[in-house]
Amino acid sequence: MEIRQPVAVKLVLTEATKQQIIQEQRRQIEQVINELEQLETQGKEALAQAMAQSGEFAQQVRQQIENEKNTREQRREELFQQMQQIQQMELGTEIQNMTVETMVSVKPGDDWTKVLLGAEIIVRDGIIQEIRQNGQKIEG
Repeated sequence: MEIRQPVAVKLVLTEATKQQIIQEQRRQIEQVINELEQLETQGKEALAQAMAQSGEFAQQVRQQIENEKNTREQRREELFQQMQQIQQMELGTEIQNMTVETMVSVKPGDDWTKVLLGAEIIVRDGIIQEIRQNGQKIEG
């Protein structure tokens, strides 16, 4: 029987990978800051229009704007903390990057606990360095 199994893709942290991740996080932080600025501008306009209609409607609009701002501020803070964690990590550390799926054959008599260990793909500077299945290195 074939079953789908998640495969963890891990990056080996090198100086190049570290700088790439930090640069991407900075880009995302800048994007969130731009969204906050845009929200501020659009929010003032929307609030002015809402106040012209009714005080209750204006309060709903104000609350919606605040919720959107809070969401983006939380995202900015998360990205900032992730960036600090990456900066502090030692080179050579394996970090989870993504998960992909593969098909795995199982049959009666297989050790289910080994199947559950899953697989990992280890990538260093964009090159697959190692594939592990059931916790064991697979020779290519």
